[in-house]
Amino acid sequence: MVAPYSTISRVPVRGETWRIDGAYESHPQYGRQLKATRCQFVVPRGRLLVRYLSRSKSFPGVGEATAAKLYDEFGEGLGDVLLASDVERLRKVISPALAAILVEGWLARKTEMELVSYLDQMGFEPRLADKLVQCWGDAAKATIDANPYLLLAVAGWSRVDAEAQKLGIARTDHRRLVGAIEAALYSRLNVGHTLTSHDTTVKLATSLVGREHCTKAIAAAREDGAIVGSPGQGYQPVGVSSLEQGIAARLRAMIAGKAPAQGYLFHAPSDAPTDALIAEYEGLQGIKLTDEQKAAIRMAANRQFSLVLGGAGVGKTTVLGGLIRVLEAHRWSILQLALAGRAAKRMGEATGRPAMTIAKFLLGIRSGKLELAPRTVLVVDEASMLDLPTLYRILSQLPDGSRLLLVGDPAQLPPIGFGLTFHRLATSDAVPKQHLTQVHRQAASTGIPAVAAAIRNHQLPALAEFCGARPGVSAIRCTRDEIVSALFELARVWAGDDWRVVGSVKNGAAGVNDLNTSFHHRFSAGRARLNGYSFAEGDPIVYLRNDYDRGLMNGSLGTVVEVHSEECVLVADFEGDRHILAVGDLADIDLAYAITCHKAQGSQFRRVAIPLVRSRLLDHSLIYTALTRGVEQVVLVGDMAALHAAIKSPPRASRREVGFTV
Repeated sequence: MVAPYSTISRVPVRGETWRIDGAYESHPQYGRQLKATRCQFVVPRGRLLVRYLSRSKSFPGVGEATAAKLYDEFGEGLGDVLLASDVERLRKVISPALAAILVEGWLARKTEMELVSYLDQMGFEPRLADKLVQCWGDAAKATIDANPYLLLAVAGWSRVDAEAQKLGIARTDHRRLVGAIEAALYSRLNVGHTLTSHDTTVKLATSLVGREHCTKAIAAAREDGAIVGSPGQGYQPVGVSSLEQGIAARLRAMIAGKAPAQGYLFHAPSDAPTDALIAEYEGLQGIKLTDEQKAAIRMAANRQFSLVLGGAGVGKTTVLGGLIRVLEAHRWSILQLALAGRAAKRMGEATGRPAMTIAKFLLGIRSGKLELAPRTVLVVDEASMLDLPTLYRILSQLPDGSRLLLVGDPAQLPPIGFGLTFHRLATSDAVPKQHLTQVHRQAASTGIPAVAAAIRNHQLPALAEFCGARPGVSAIRCTRDEIVSALFELARVWAGDDWRVVGSVKNGAAGVNDLNTSFHHRFSAGRARLNGYSFAEGDPIVYLRNDYDRGLMNGSLGTVVEVHSEECVLVADFEGDRHILAVGDLADIDLAYAITCHKAQGSQFRRVAIPLVRSRLLDHSLIYTALTRGVEQVVLVGDMAALHAAIKSPPRASRREVGFTV
C-alpha cells in the first residue's frame, strides 16, 4: 500500500486501525499496489482496543495486562467510558493517574478524528489537523467554525476563501477583509519580507477583495490587532513585529552592557591580560595574527554582543581559537553553534571545543538535557543564515550575564526563512563589529578565496577550462541542454570524493529537481529502494523544514542508510545522528545529489559544481555563496554570459524589506 503524504494526517502507530480508500494499480517494479486517496484513523472496537491501548504512545504506562483488565471490566463499553471521561469508573480498575492519562489520550484522538473529518469535508489535507491542534487544542474545530480565515496560517487564500464562501460568509464580511490583508502580508512573508509598504499592501489586497474595499480592510486588520503599522511606515503581521522588536530590545540591552545585579561576577578581561593570552596562543599555534584578528579577539572578549565579519579564507576560525584561549583563562564556558551540521562539525574540529547545530541546541534546552550557565559565551557561525524566528529562539534561551558572538559573511545569501538579521546588524553603527579582510596563505592556495573576493566586489574573474580533479576554480562552457551530461562527467571524475552540485533553480532543465532525478536513476541501480518513492539506500537527502523535535533544520544533509519497504520506512543518517522516517515524514525530505544554494549554505564540500542557468534567482550573492561552499575545487558549468550578468547584479539581501533595526 502506498499513501501519498497529502492523504494522511499523521504517521500511523502500530496497533491502530485505519480506513484506507483507494484503488489498486500496477507498478512496473513493485507489482500490484493499493494507492491510497484517503486515510482515516478509526477508533478500534472489541479486542482490538486492548492492542491499541497497550501499543499507542498516546497512553504511556498502559501495558497489555492493564488494557486487558479494562476490557474485561467494561467490555464493548470501554470506549464509551473513556469518551465520557468517567475517571471514577476507571479508578475501580487502575490508578487515578493512569485513568487521567487514558482519558486525556482518548479525547485527543477524538479531537483528531473530528478535525480530520471536518477538514476532509472542506477539501483540506488531513495532515493539517496536527498543526491546528497544536494551535488551538480541543477548541480547533470550534475556532475554525467561528472564523475559517484563521486557516490562512496553514493554507492559501484561494482555498480558504472558497470554503468560507460555501459557509455563507459575505464578500464584505469583516473576517474576510481582515483575512485578505493577512493573506497579502503572508504572501510577502513567504518570500522573506517582514515589512510591506502601503501601496504594495493595497495592490495585493486589491486582487483578493477589490480596490474599493482595501482601505476598510486595512483599518479592520489594524483594529483587530492582526497587523501593525501605518501608511507611512508600512505594515507587518503582529507576530512578526513582536519578534523583530523583541530581538532588537534584547540586543540593545546587551550592547549597552546592561547586566543583572550579579553582573559584577562576570567581569570582562582587561586588555593587558588579553594581549598576553593572544601572544601565548600565537606561540602555541605557531602563527602570527593580523591586527584585525587581534582586534576581533579583544572586542569579543569584552562585549556582551558583537560581530566578526569576513569572507572566505580570512581566518575567522583562527579568531575563534584565540577567543576561546582568552575566555577560558577567565573561566568562561564557550558553546559553538551553526545552522548546518557540517559547519558545526567543522567548528568543533578546528577549535577542539563543543559545537552543535542550532536545532540540537534548542532541542537540548527544551528537553532539559542542556542548561546554559550565566558565564557562557555562545558563538554562532555562518550567522548570515539566521532568520528571524531562529535568532529569537536563541536569544530567548540566553541567561542574563551570558554573551553572544555572531560570525559570518554579509555578502552571502539572506536566510531561507523570513526576516533579515545578520545582514542588518552588519550595517548598523550601533553594533560592535570587526571586519577581517586579509586572506591567509593556506586558504589562498586553492585560488577559491581570490575568485570569491573578485565576485564579492562585483568583478569578473578569469576562469580556466576544467581539466580534472585539481585545486582551483574552473569552467565548463556549455548550453543548458548539455549541463546534465557535463555534471555526469564531473561525478565520474570525482567518484568517491566529497562533492555536491549547488544550483540556483529547482525546476526546469538542469534545475535541482531534474538533476536529482537524473543522478538517482544513474546511481541507485541495484540498491534497496523504498516502494513507490524515489529513495534508495545510499541516496543523499536534505531535510526541508525546521524540526526541533528531531534536532534537524531546513537544509540538514543526510544519507539514506536503510530501507524497509514492508513498513514503508527508511533510516537516514544526519551527521552521525540516525532518524527513522516513516511515510508521513517523506514530504519533509528530498534527494540531495544537487541542492539549491540556500540549502547548501553553511555546509562545505571538497568539490562543488555550480550549474549556470539563467533565472531571476541567479544573482551576485548566490554565485558568491555557492562558490564559497567549495573547499578545494569549484567548477562552474553552463552559460558564462549568465555568470557575468549575475556578478554585476545587486545582492538579494538588499532587496529584502524588513522592519528590524538596532
